[in-house]
Amino acid sequence: MSDVLLARSLVQDIAGSGRVNEVLYAAYKKLQKMFPHDDEPHKKWTESRLKSWWYRESENVMHWQMCELYKAAAKAKEERALLLAARREHAEFVAKTARLRSLLELSDEAFHRDEIERLGRVFRGVDMPGNPQGE
Repeated sequence: MSDVLLARSLVQDIAGSGRVNEVLYAAYKKLQKMFPHDDEPHKKWTESRLKSWWYRESENVMHWQMCELYKAAAKAKEERALLLAARREHAEFVAKTARLRSLLELSDEAFHRDEIERLGRVFRGVDMPGNPQGE
């Protein structure tokens, strides 16, 4: 694999999926934020640099660019993994709360009415009757 193809792949890893212009702009913004190079203007990240790799108009990638691409791609993958874990944890919480609520309803609905209503409000009434999202 050539350096340009590897750089293109890393740009995709940094930005995630989407249309080409969105991917390039997202990767550019992330790289610019992580590596501002205020003291070295010739090293500043530009969208045109990423476009030249994406469309294979450039034939070389400098070592420092590849190192920064690797770091940004690793950070982006880590952030996506954390987000996925948080989503899983939230889904488990919602499922557990719904199970608790249904158990309380089955055991003695009249006695546990306050707790059932509280659990219903925990996830904003998504499971409440009459709510089209919960049916």
